[in-house]
Amino acid sequence: MRINQAWILAIIILSAVSCTTNLSKNLVQEGNLILRNGTFTDKVWKEDLVFQRNSWYHELTLQFDLMLAHVTPQSSFNFWFSKNELDSMIKCADSRVVLAYSLDTKDIPYSSLYEQFEKSGYTRFDLLEFKKHLLQHPDAQLNGFRLYHIFGICKKIRDSKPLIMNFPGYLEKLIN
Repeated sequence: MRINQAWILAIIILSAVSCTTNLSKNLVQEGNLILRNGTFTDKVWKEDLVFQRNSWYHELTLQFDLMLAHVTPQSSFNFWFSKNELDSMIKCADSRVVLAYSLDTKDIPYSSLYEQFEKSGYTRFDLLEFKKHLLQHPDAQLNGFRLYHIFGICKKIRDSKPLIMNFPGYLEKLIN
């Protein structure tokens, strides 16, 4: 009799554990990606460009990846921008370089990302010159940057509201 109770208890515990495992198949991880140093024509600099990284996973598969970087006015990485791109960045109270990757645009479309930027008060603009330089960086191939959409975002008014990212099936993510 006690053996049967022990088996039943073990089955109940295993069932409970497997149910909680299924609930956590979709998760969001955050971290940083650091791009070290850069060059432009005859200039070489030792400086880090830090991207705040948020990655949406289904089980162990990366479904969506979003990296954002502030490029400060005194940063040497400003050499990578064209004059128009730099003007667009300077006119903003909050501007960022964005790298975005979607494994399957049917599951998480880029249009969903763009809508969420707009809801948070950002406008999107091209960074074609910056992109050319970024893709020539020695770490670009290692990090698969060619798979990413690369662009800028701009918020004209400074406020303390976080950027809210909300994709179906995942917990909402607040990004400062």
